[in-house]
Amino acid sequence: MKTVKDQKLTQSTLGDIVCCPGGLEIKGQKIKGEIEQTLTWREKMLKLGMKGFVSYQDGVPRGFIEYMPAQTAPFPIEASGSAVLMCYHWVLKNKVDEEEHLAQEKRLIQLVIEEAKDRFSGIATLGWDHPTHFPIRLLEELGFQQLERYDYIALMWLLLKEKVPRPKMAPPRFKPQDLSSKGLLAVEFAWSSRCPYSIHNVARLEQIICEIPGKERIRTFLHRIDTHNEAIRWSISPWDWAWLFLNGGKVLIHEFPEPDEVKRLIEEKISKLQP
Repeated sequence: MKTVKDQKLTQSTLGDIVCCPGGLEIKGQKIKGEIEQTLTWREKMLKLGMKGFVSYQDGVPRGFIEYMPAQTAPFPIEASGSAVLMCYHWVLKNKVDEEEHLAQEKRLIQLVIEEAKDRFSGIATLGWDHPTHFPIRLLEELGFQQLERYDYIALMWLLLKEKVPRPKMAPPRFKPQDLSSKGLLAVEFAWSSRCPYSIHNVARLEQIICEIPGKERIRTFLHRIDTHNEAIRWSISPWDWAWLFLNGGKVLIHEFPEPDEVKRLIEEKISKLQP
């Protein structure tokens, strides 16, 4: 029988998070960039009130969950007196067993609910209209309700105490640049050091730009979203910490094209610029 043990997220357990260096989520993958930033970011978040759990199955770290006070959480969620549920993930031993994956993530959220109920008035989070990635359905099974919907993302809310303000999303503030009138291409990319894939994507983008003929016509703007203030300052709708705009046109980052495709998109944009 598989034994699962949970430990609180502390300085000593941070290194066991599955998406940090050496973790199961990224083990064996060719990740570009300095993924050690995933640890330094979490060290900073701990000082700002982040809590959570790391889960071990037969001694192997396979899961984690993170939450923190809304006023310091790196999300554009306004929820006075409440917590924001951030990232949670379980790495399967058998990658096709999605029922186990969802059951373990549900269990992790239940741990947070139990721990948070004496300290916070409620828990806000973002749910996705997706079967396995922070699914809305899973959150609803735990008592969360949808408050606002933004395409494929919903602001979810679990009330823990009576008569408290409902959370809301801060309004989008980011407006992408279009430099085509100056014969230039504005490449605007958001990323966060919380996630190894985000670190990989920004490193990959920088490499692609360096290889493009006519790169002198490119103006690159990288927006790091690591803090609450940055999450609000660079907020778009639907919200995320990872996005790409080319002269104001959004590239679907969640269907991030292969490097050659990104390069082709940028070269195509440059070719259409006025001399």
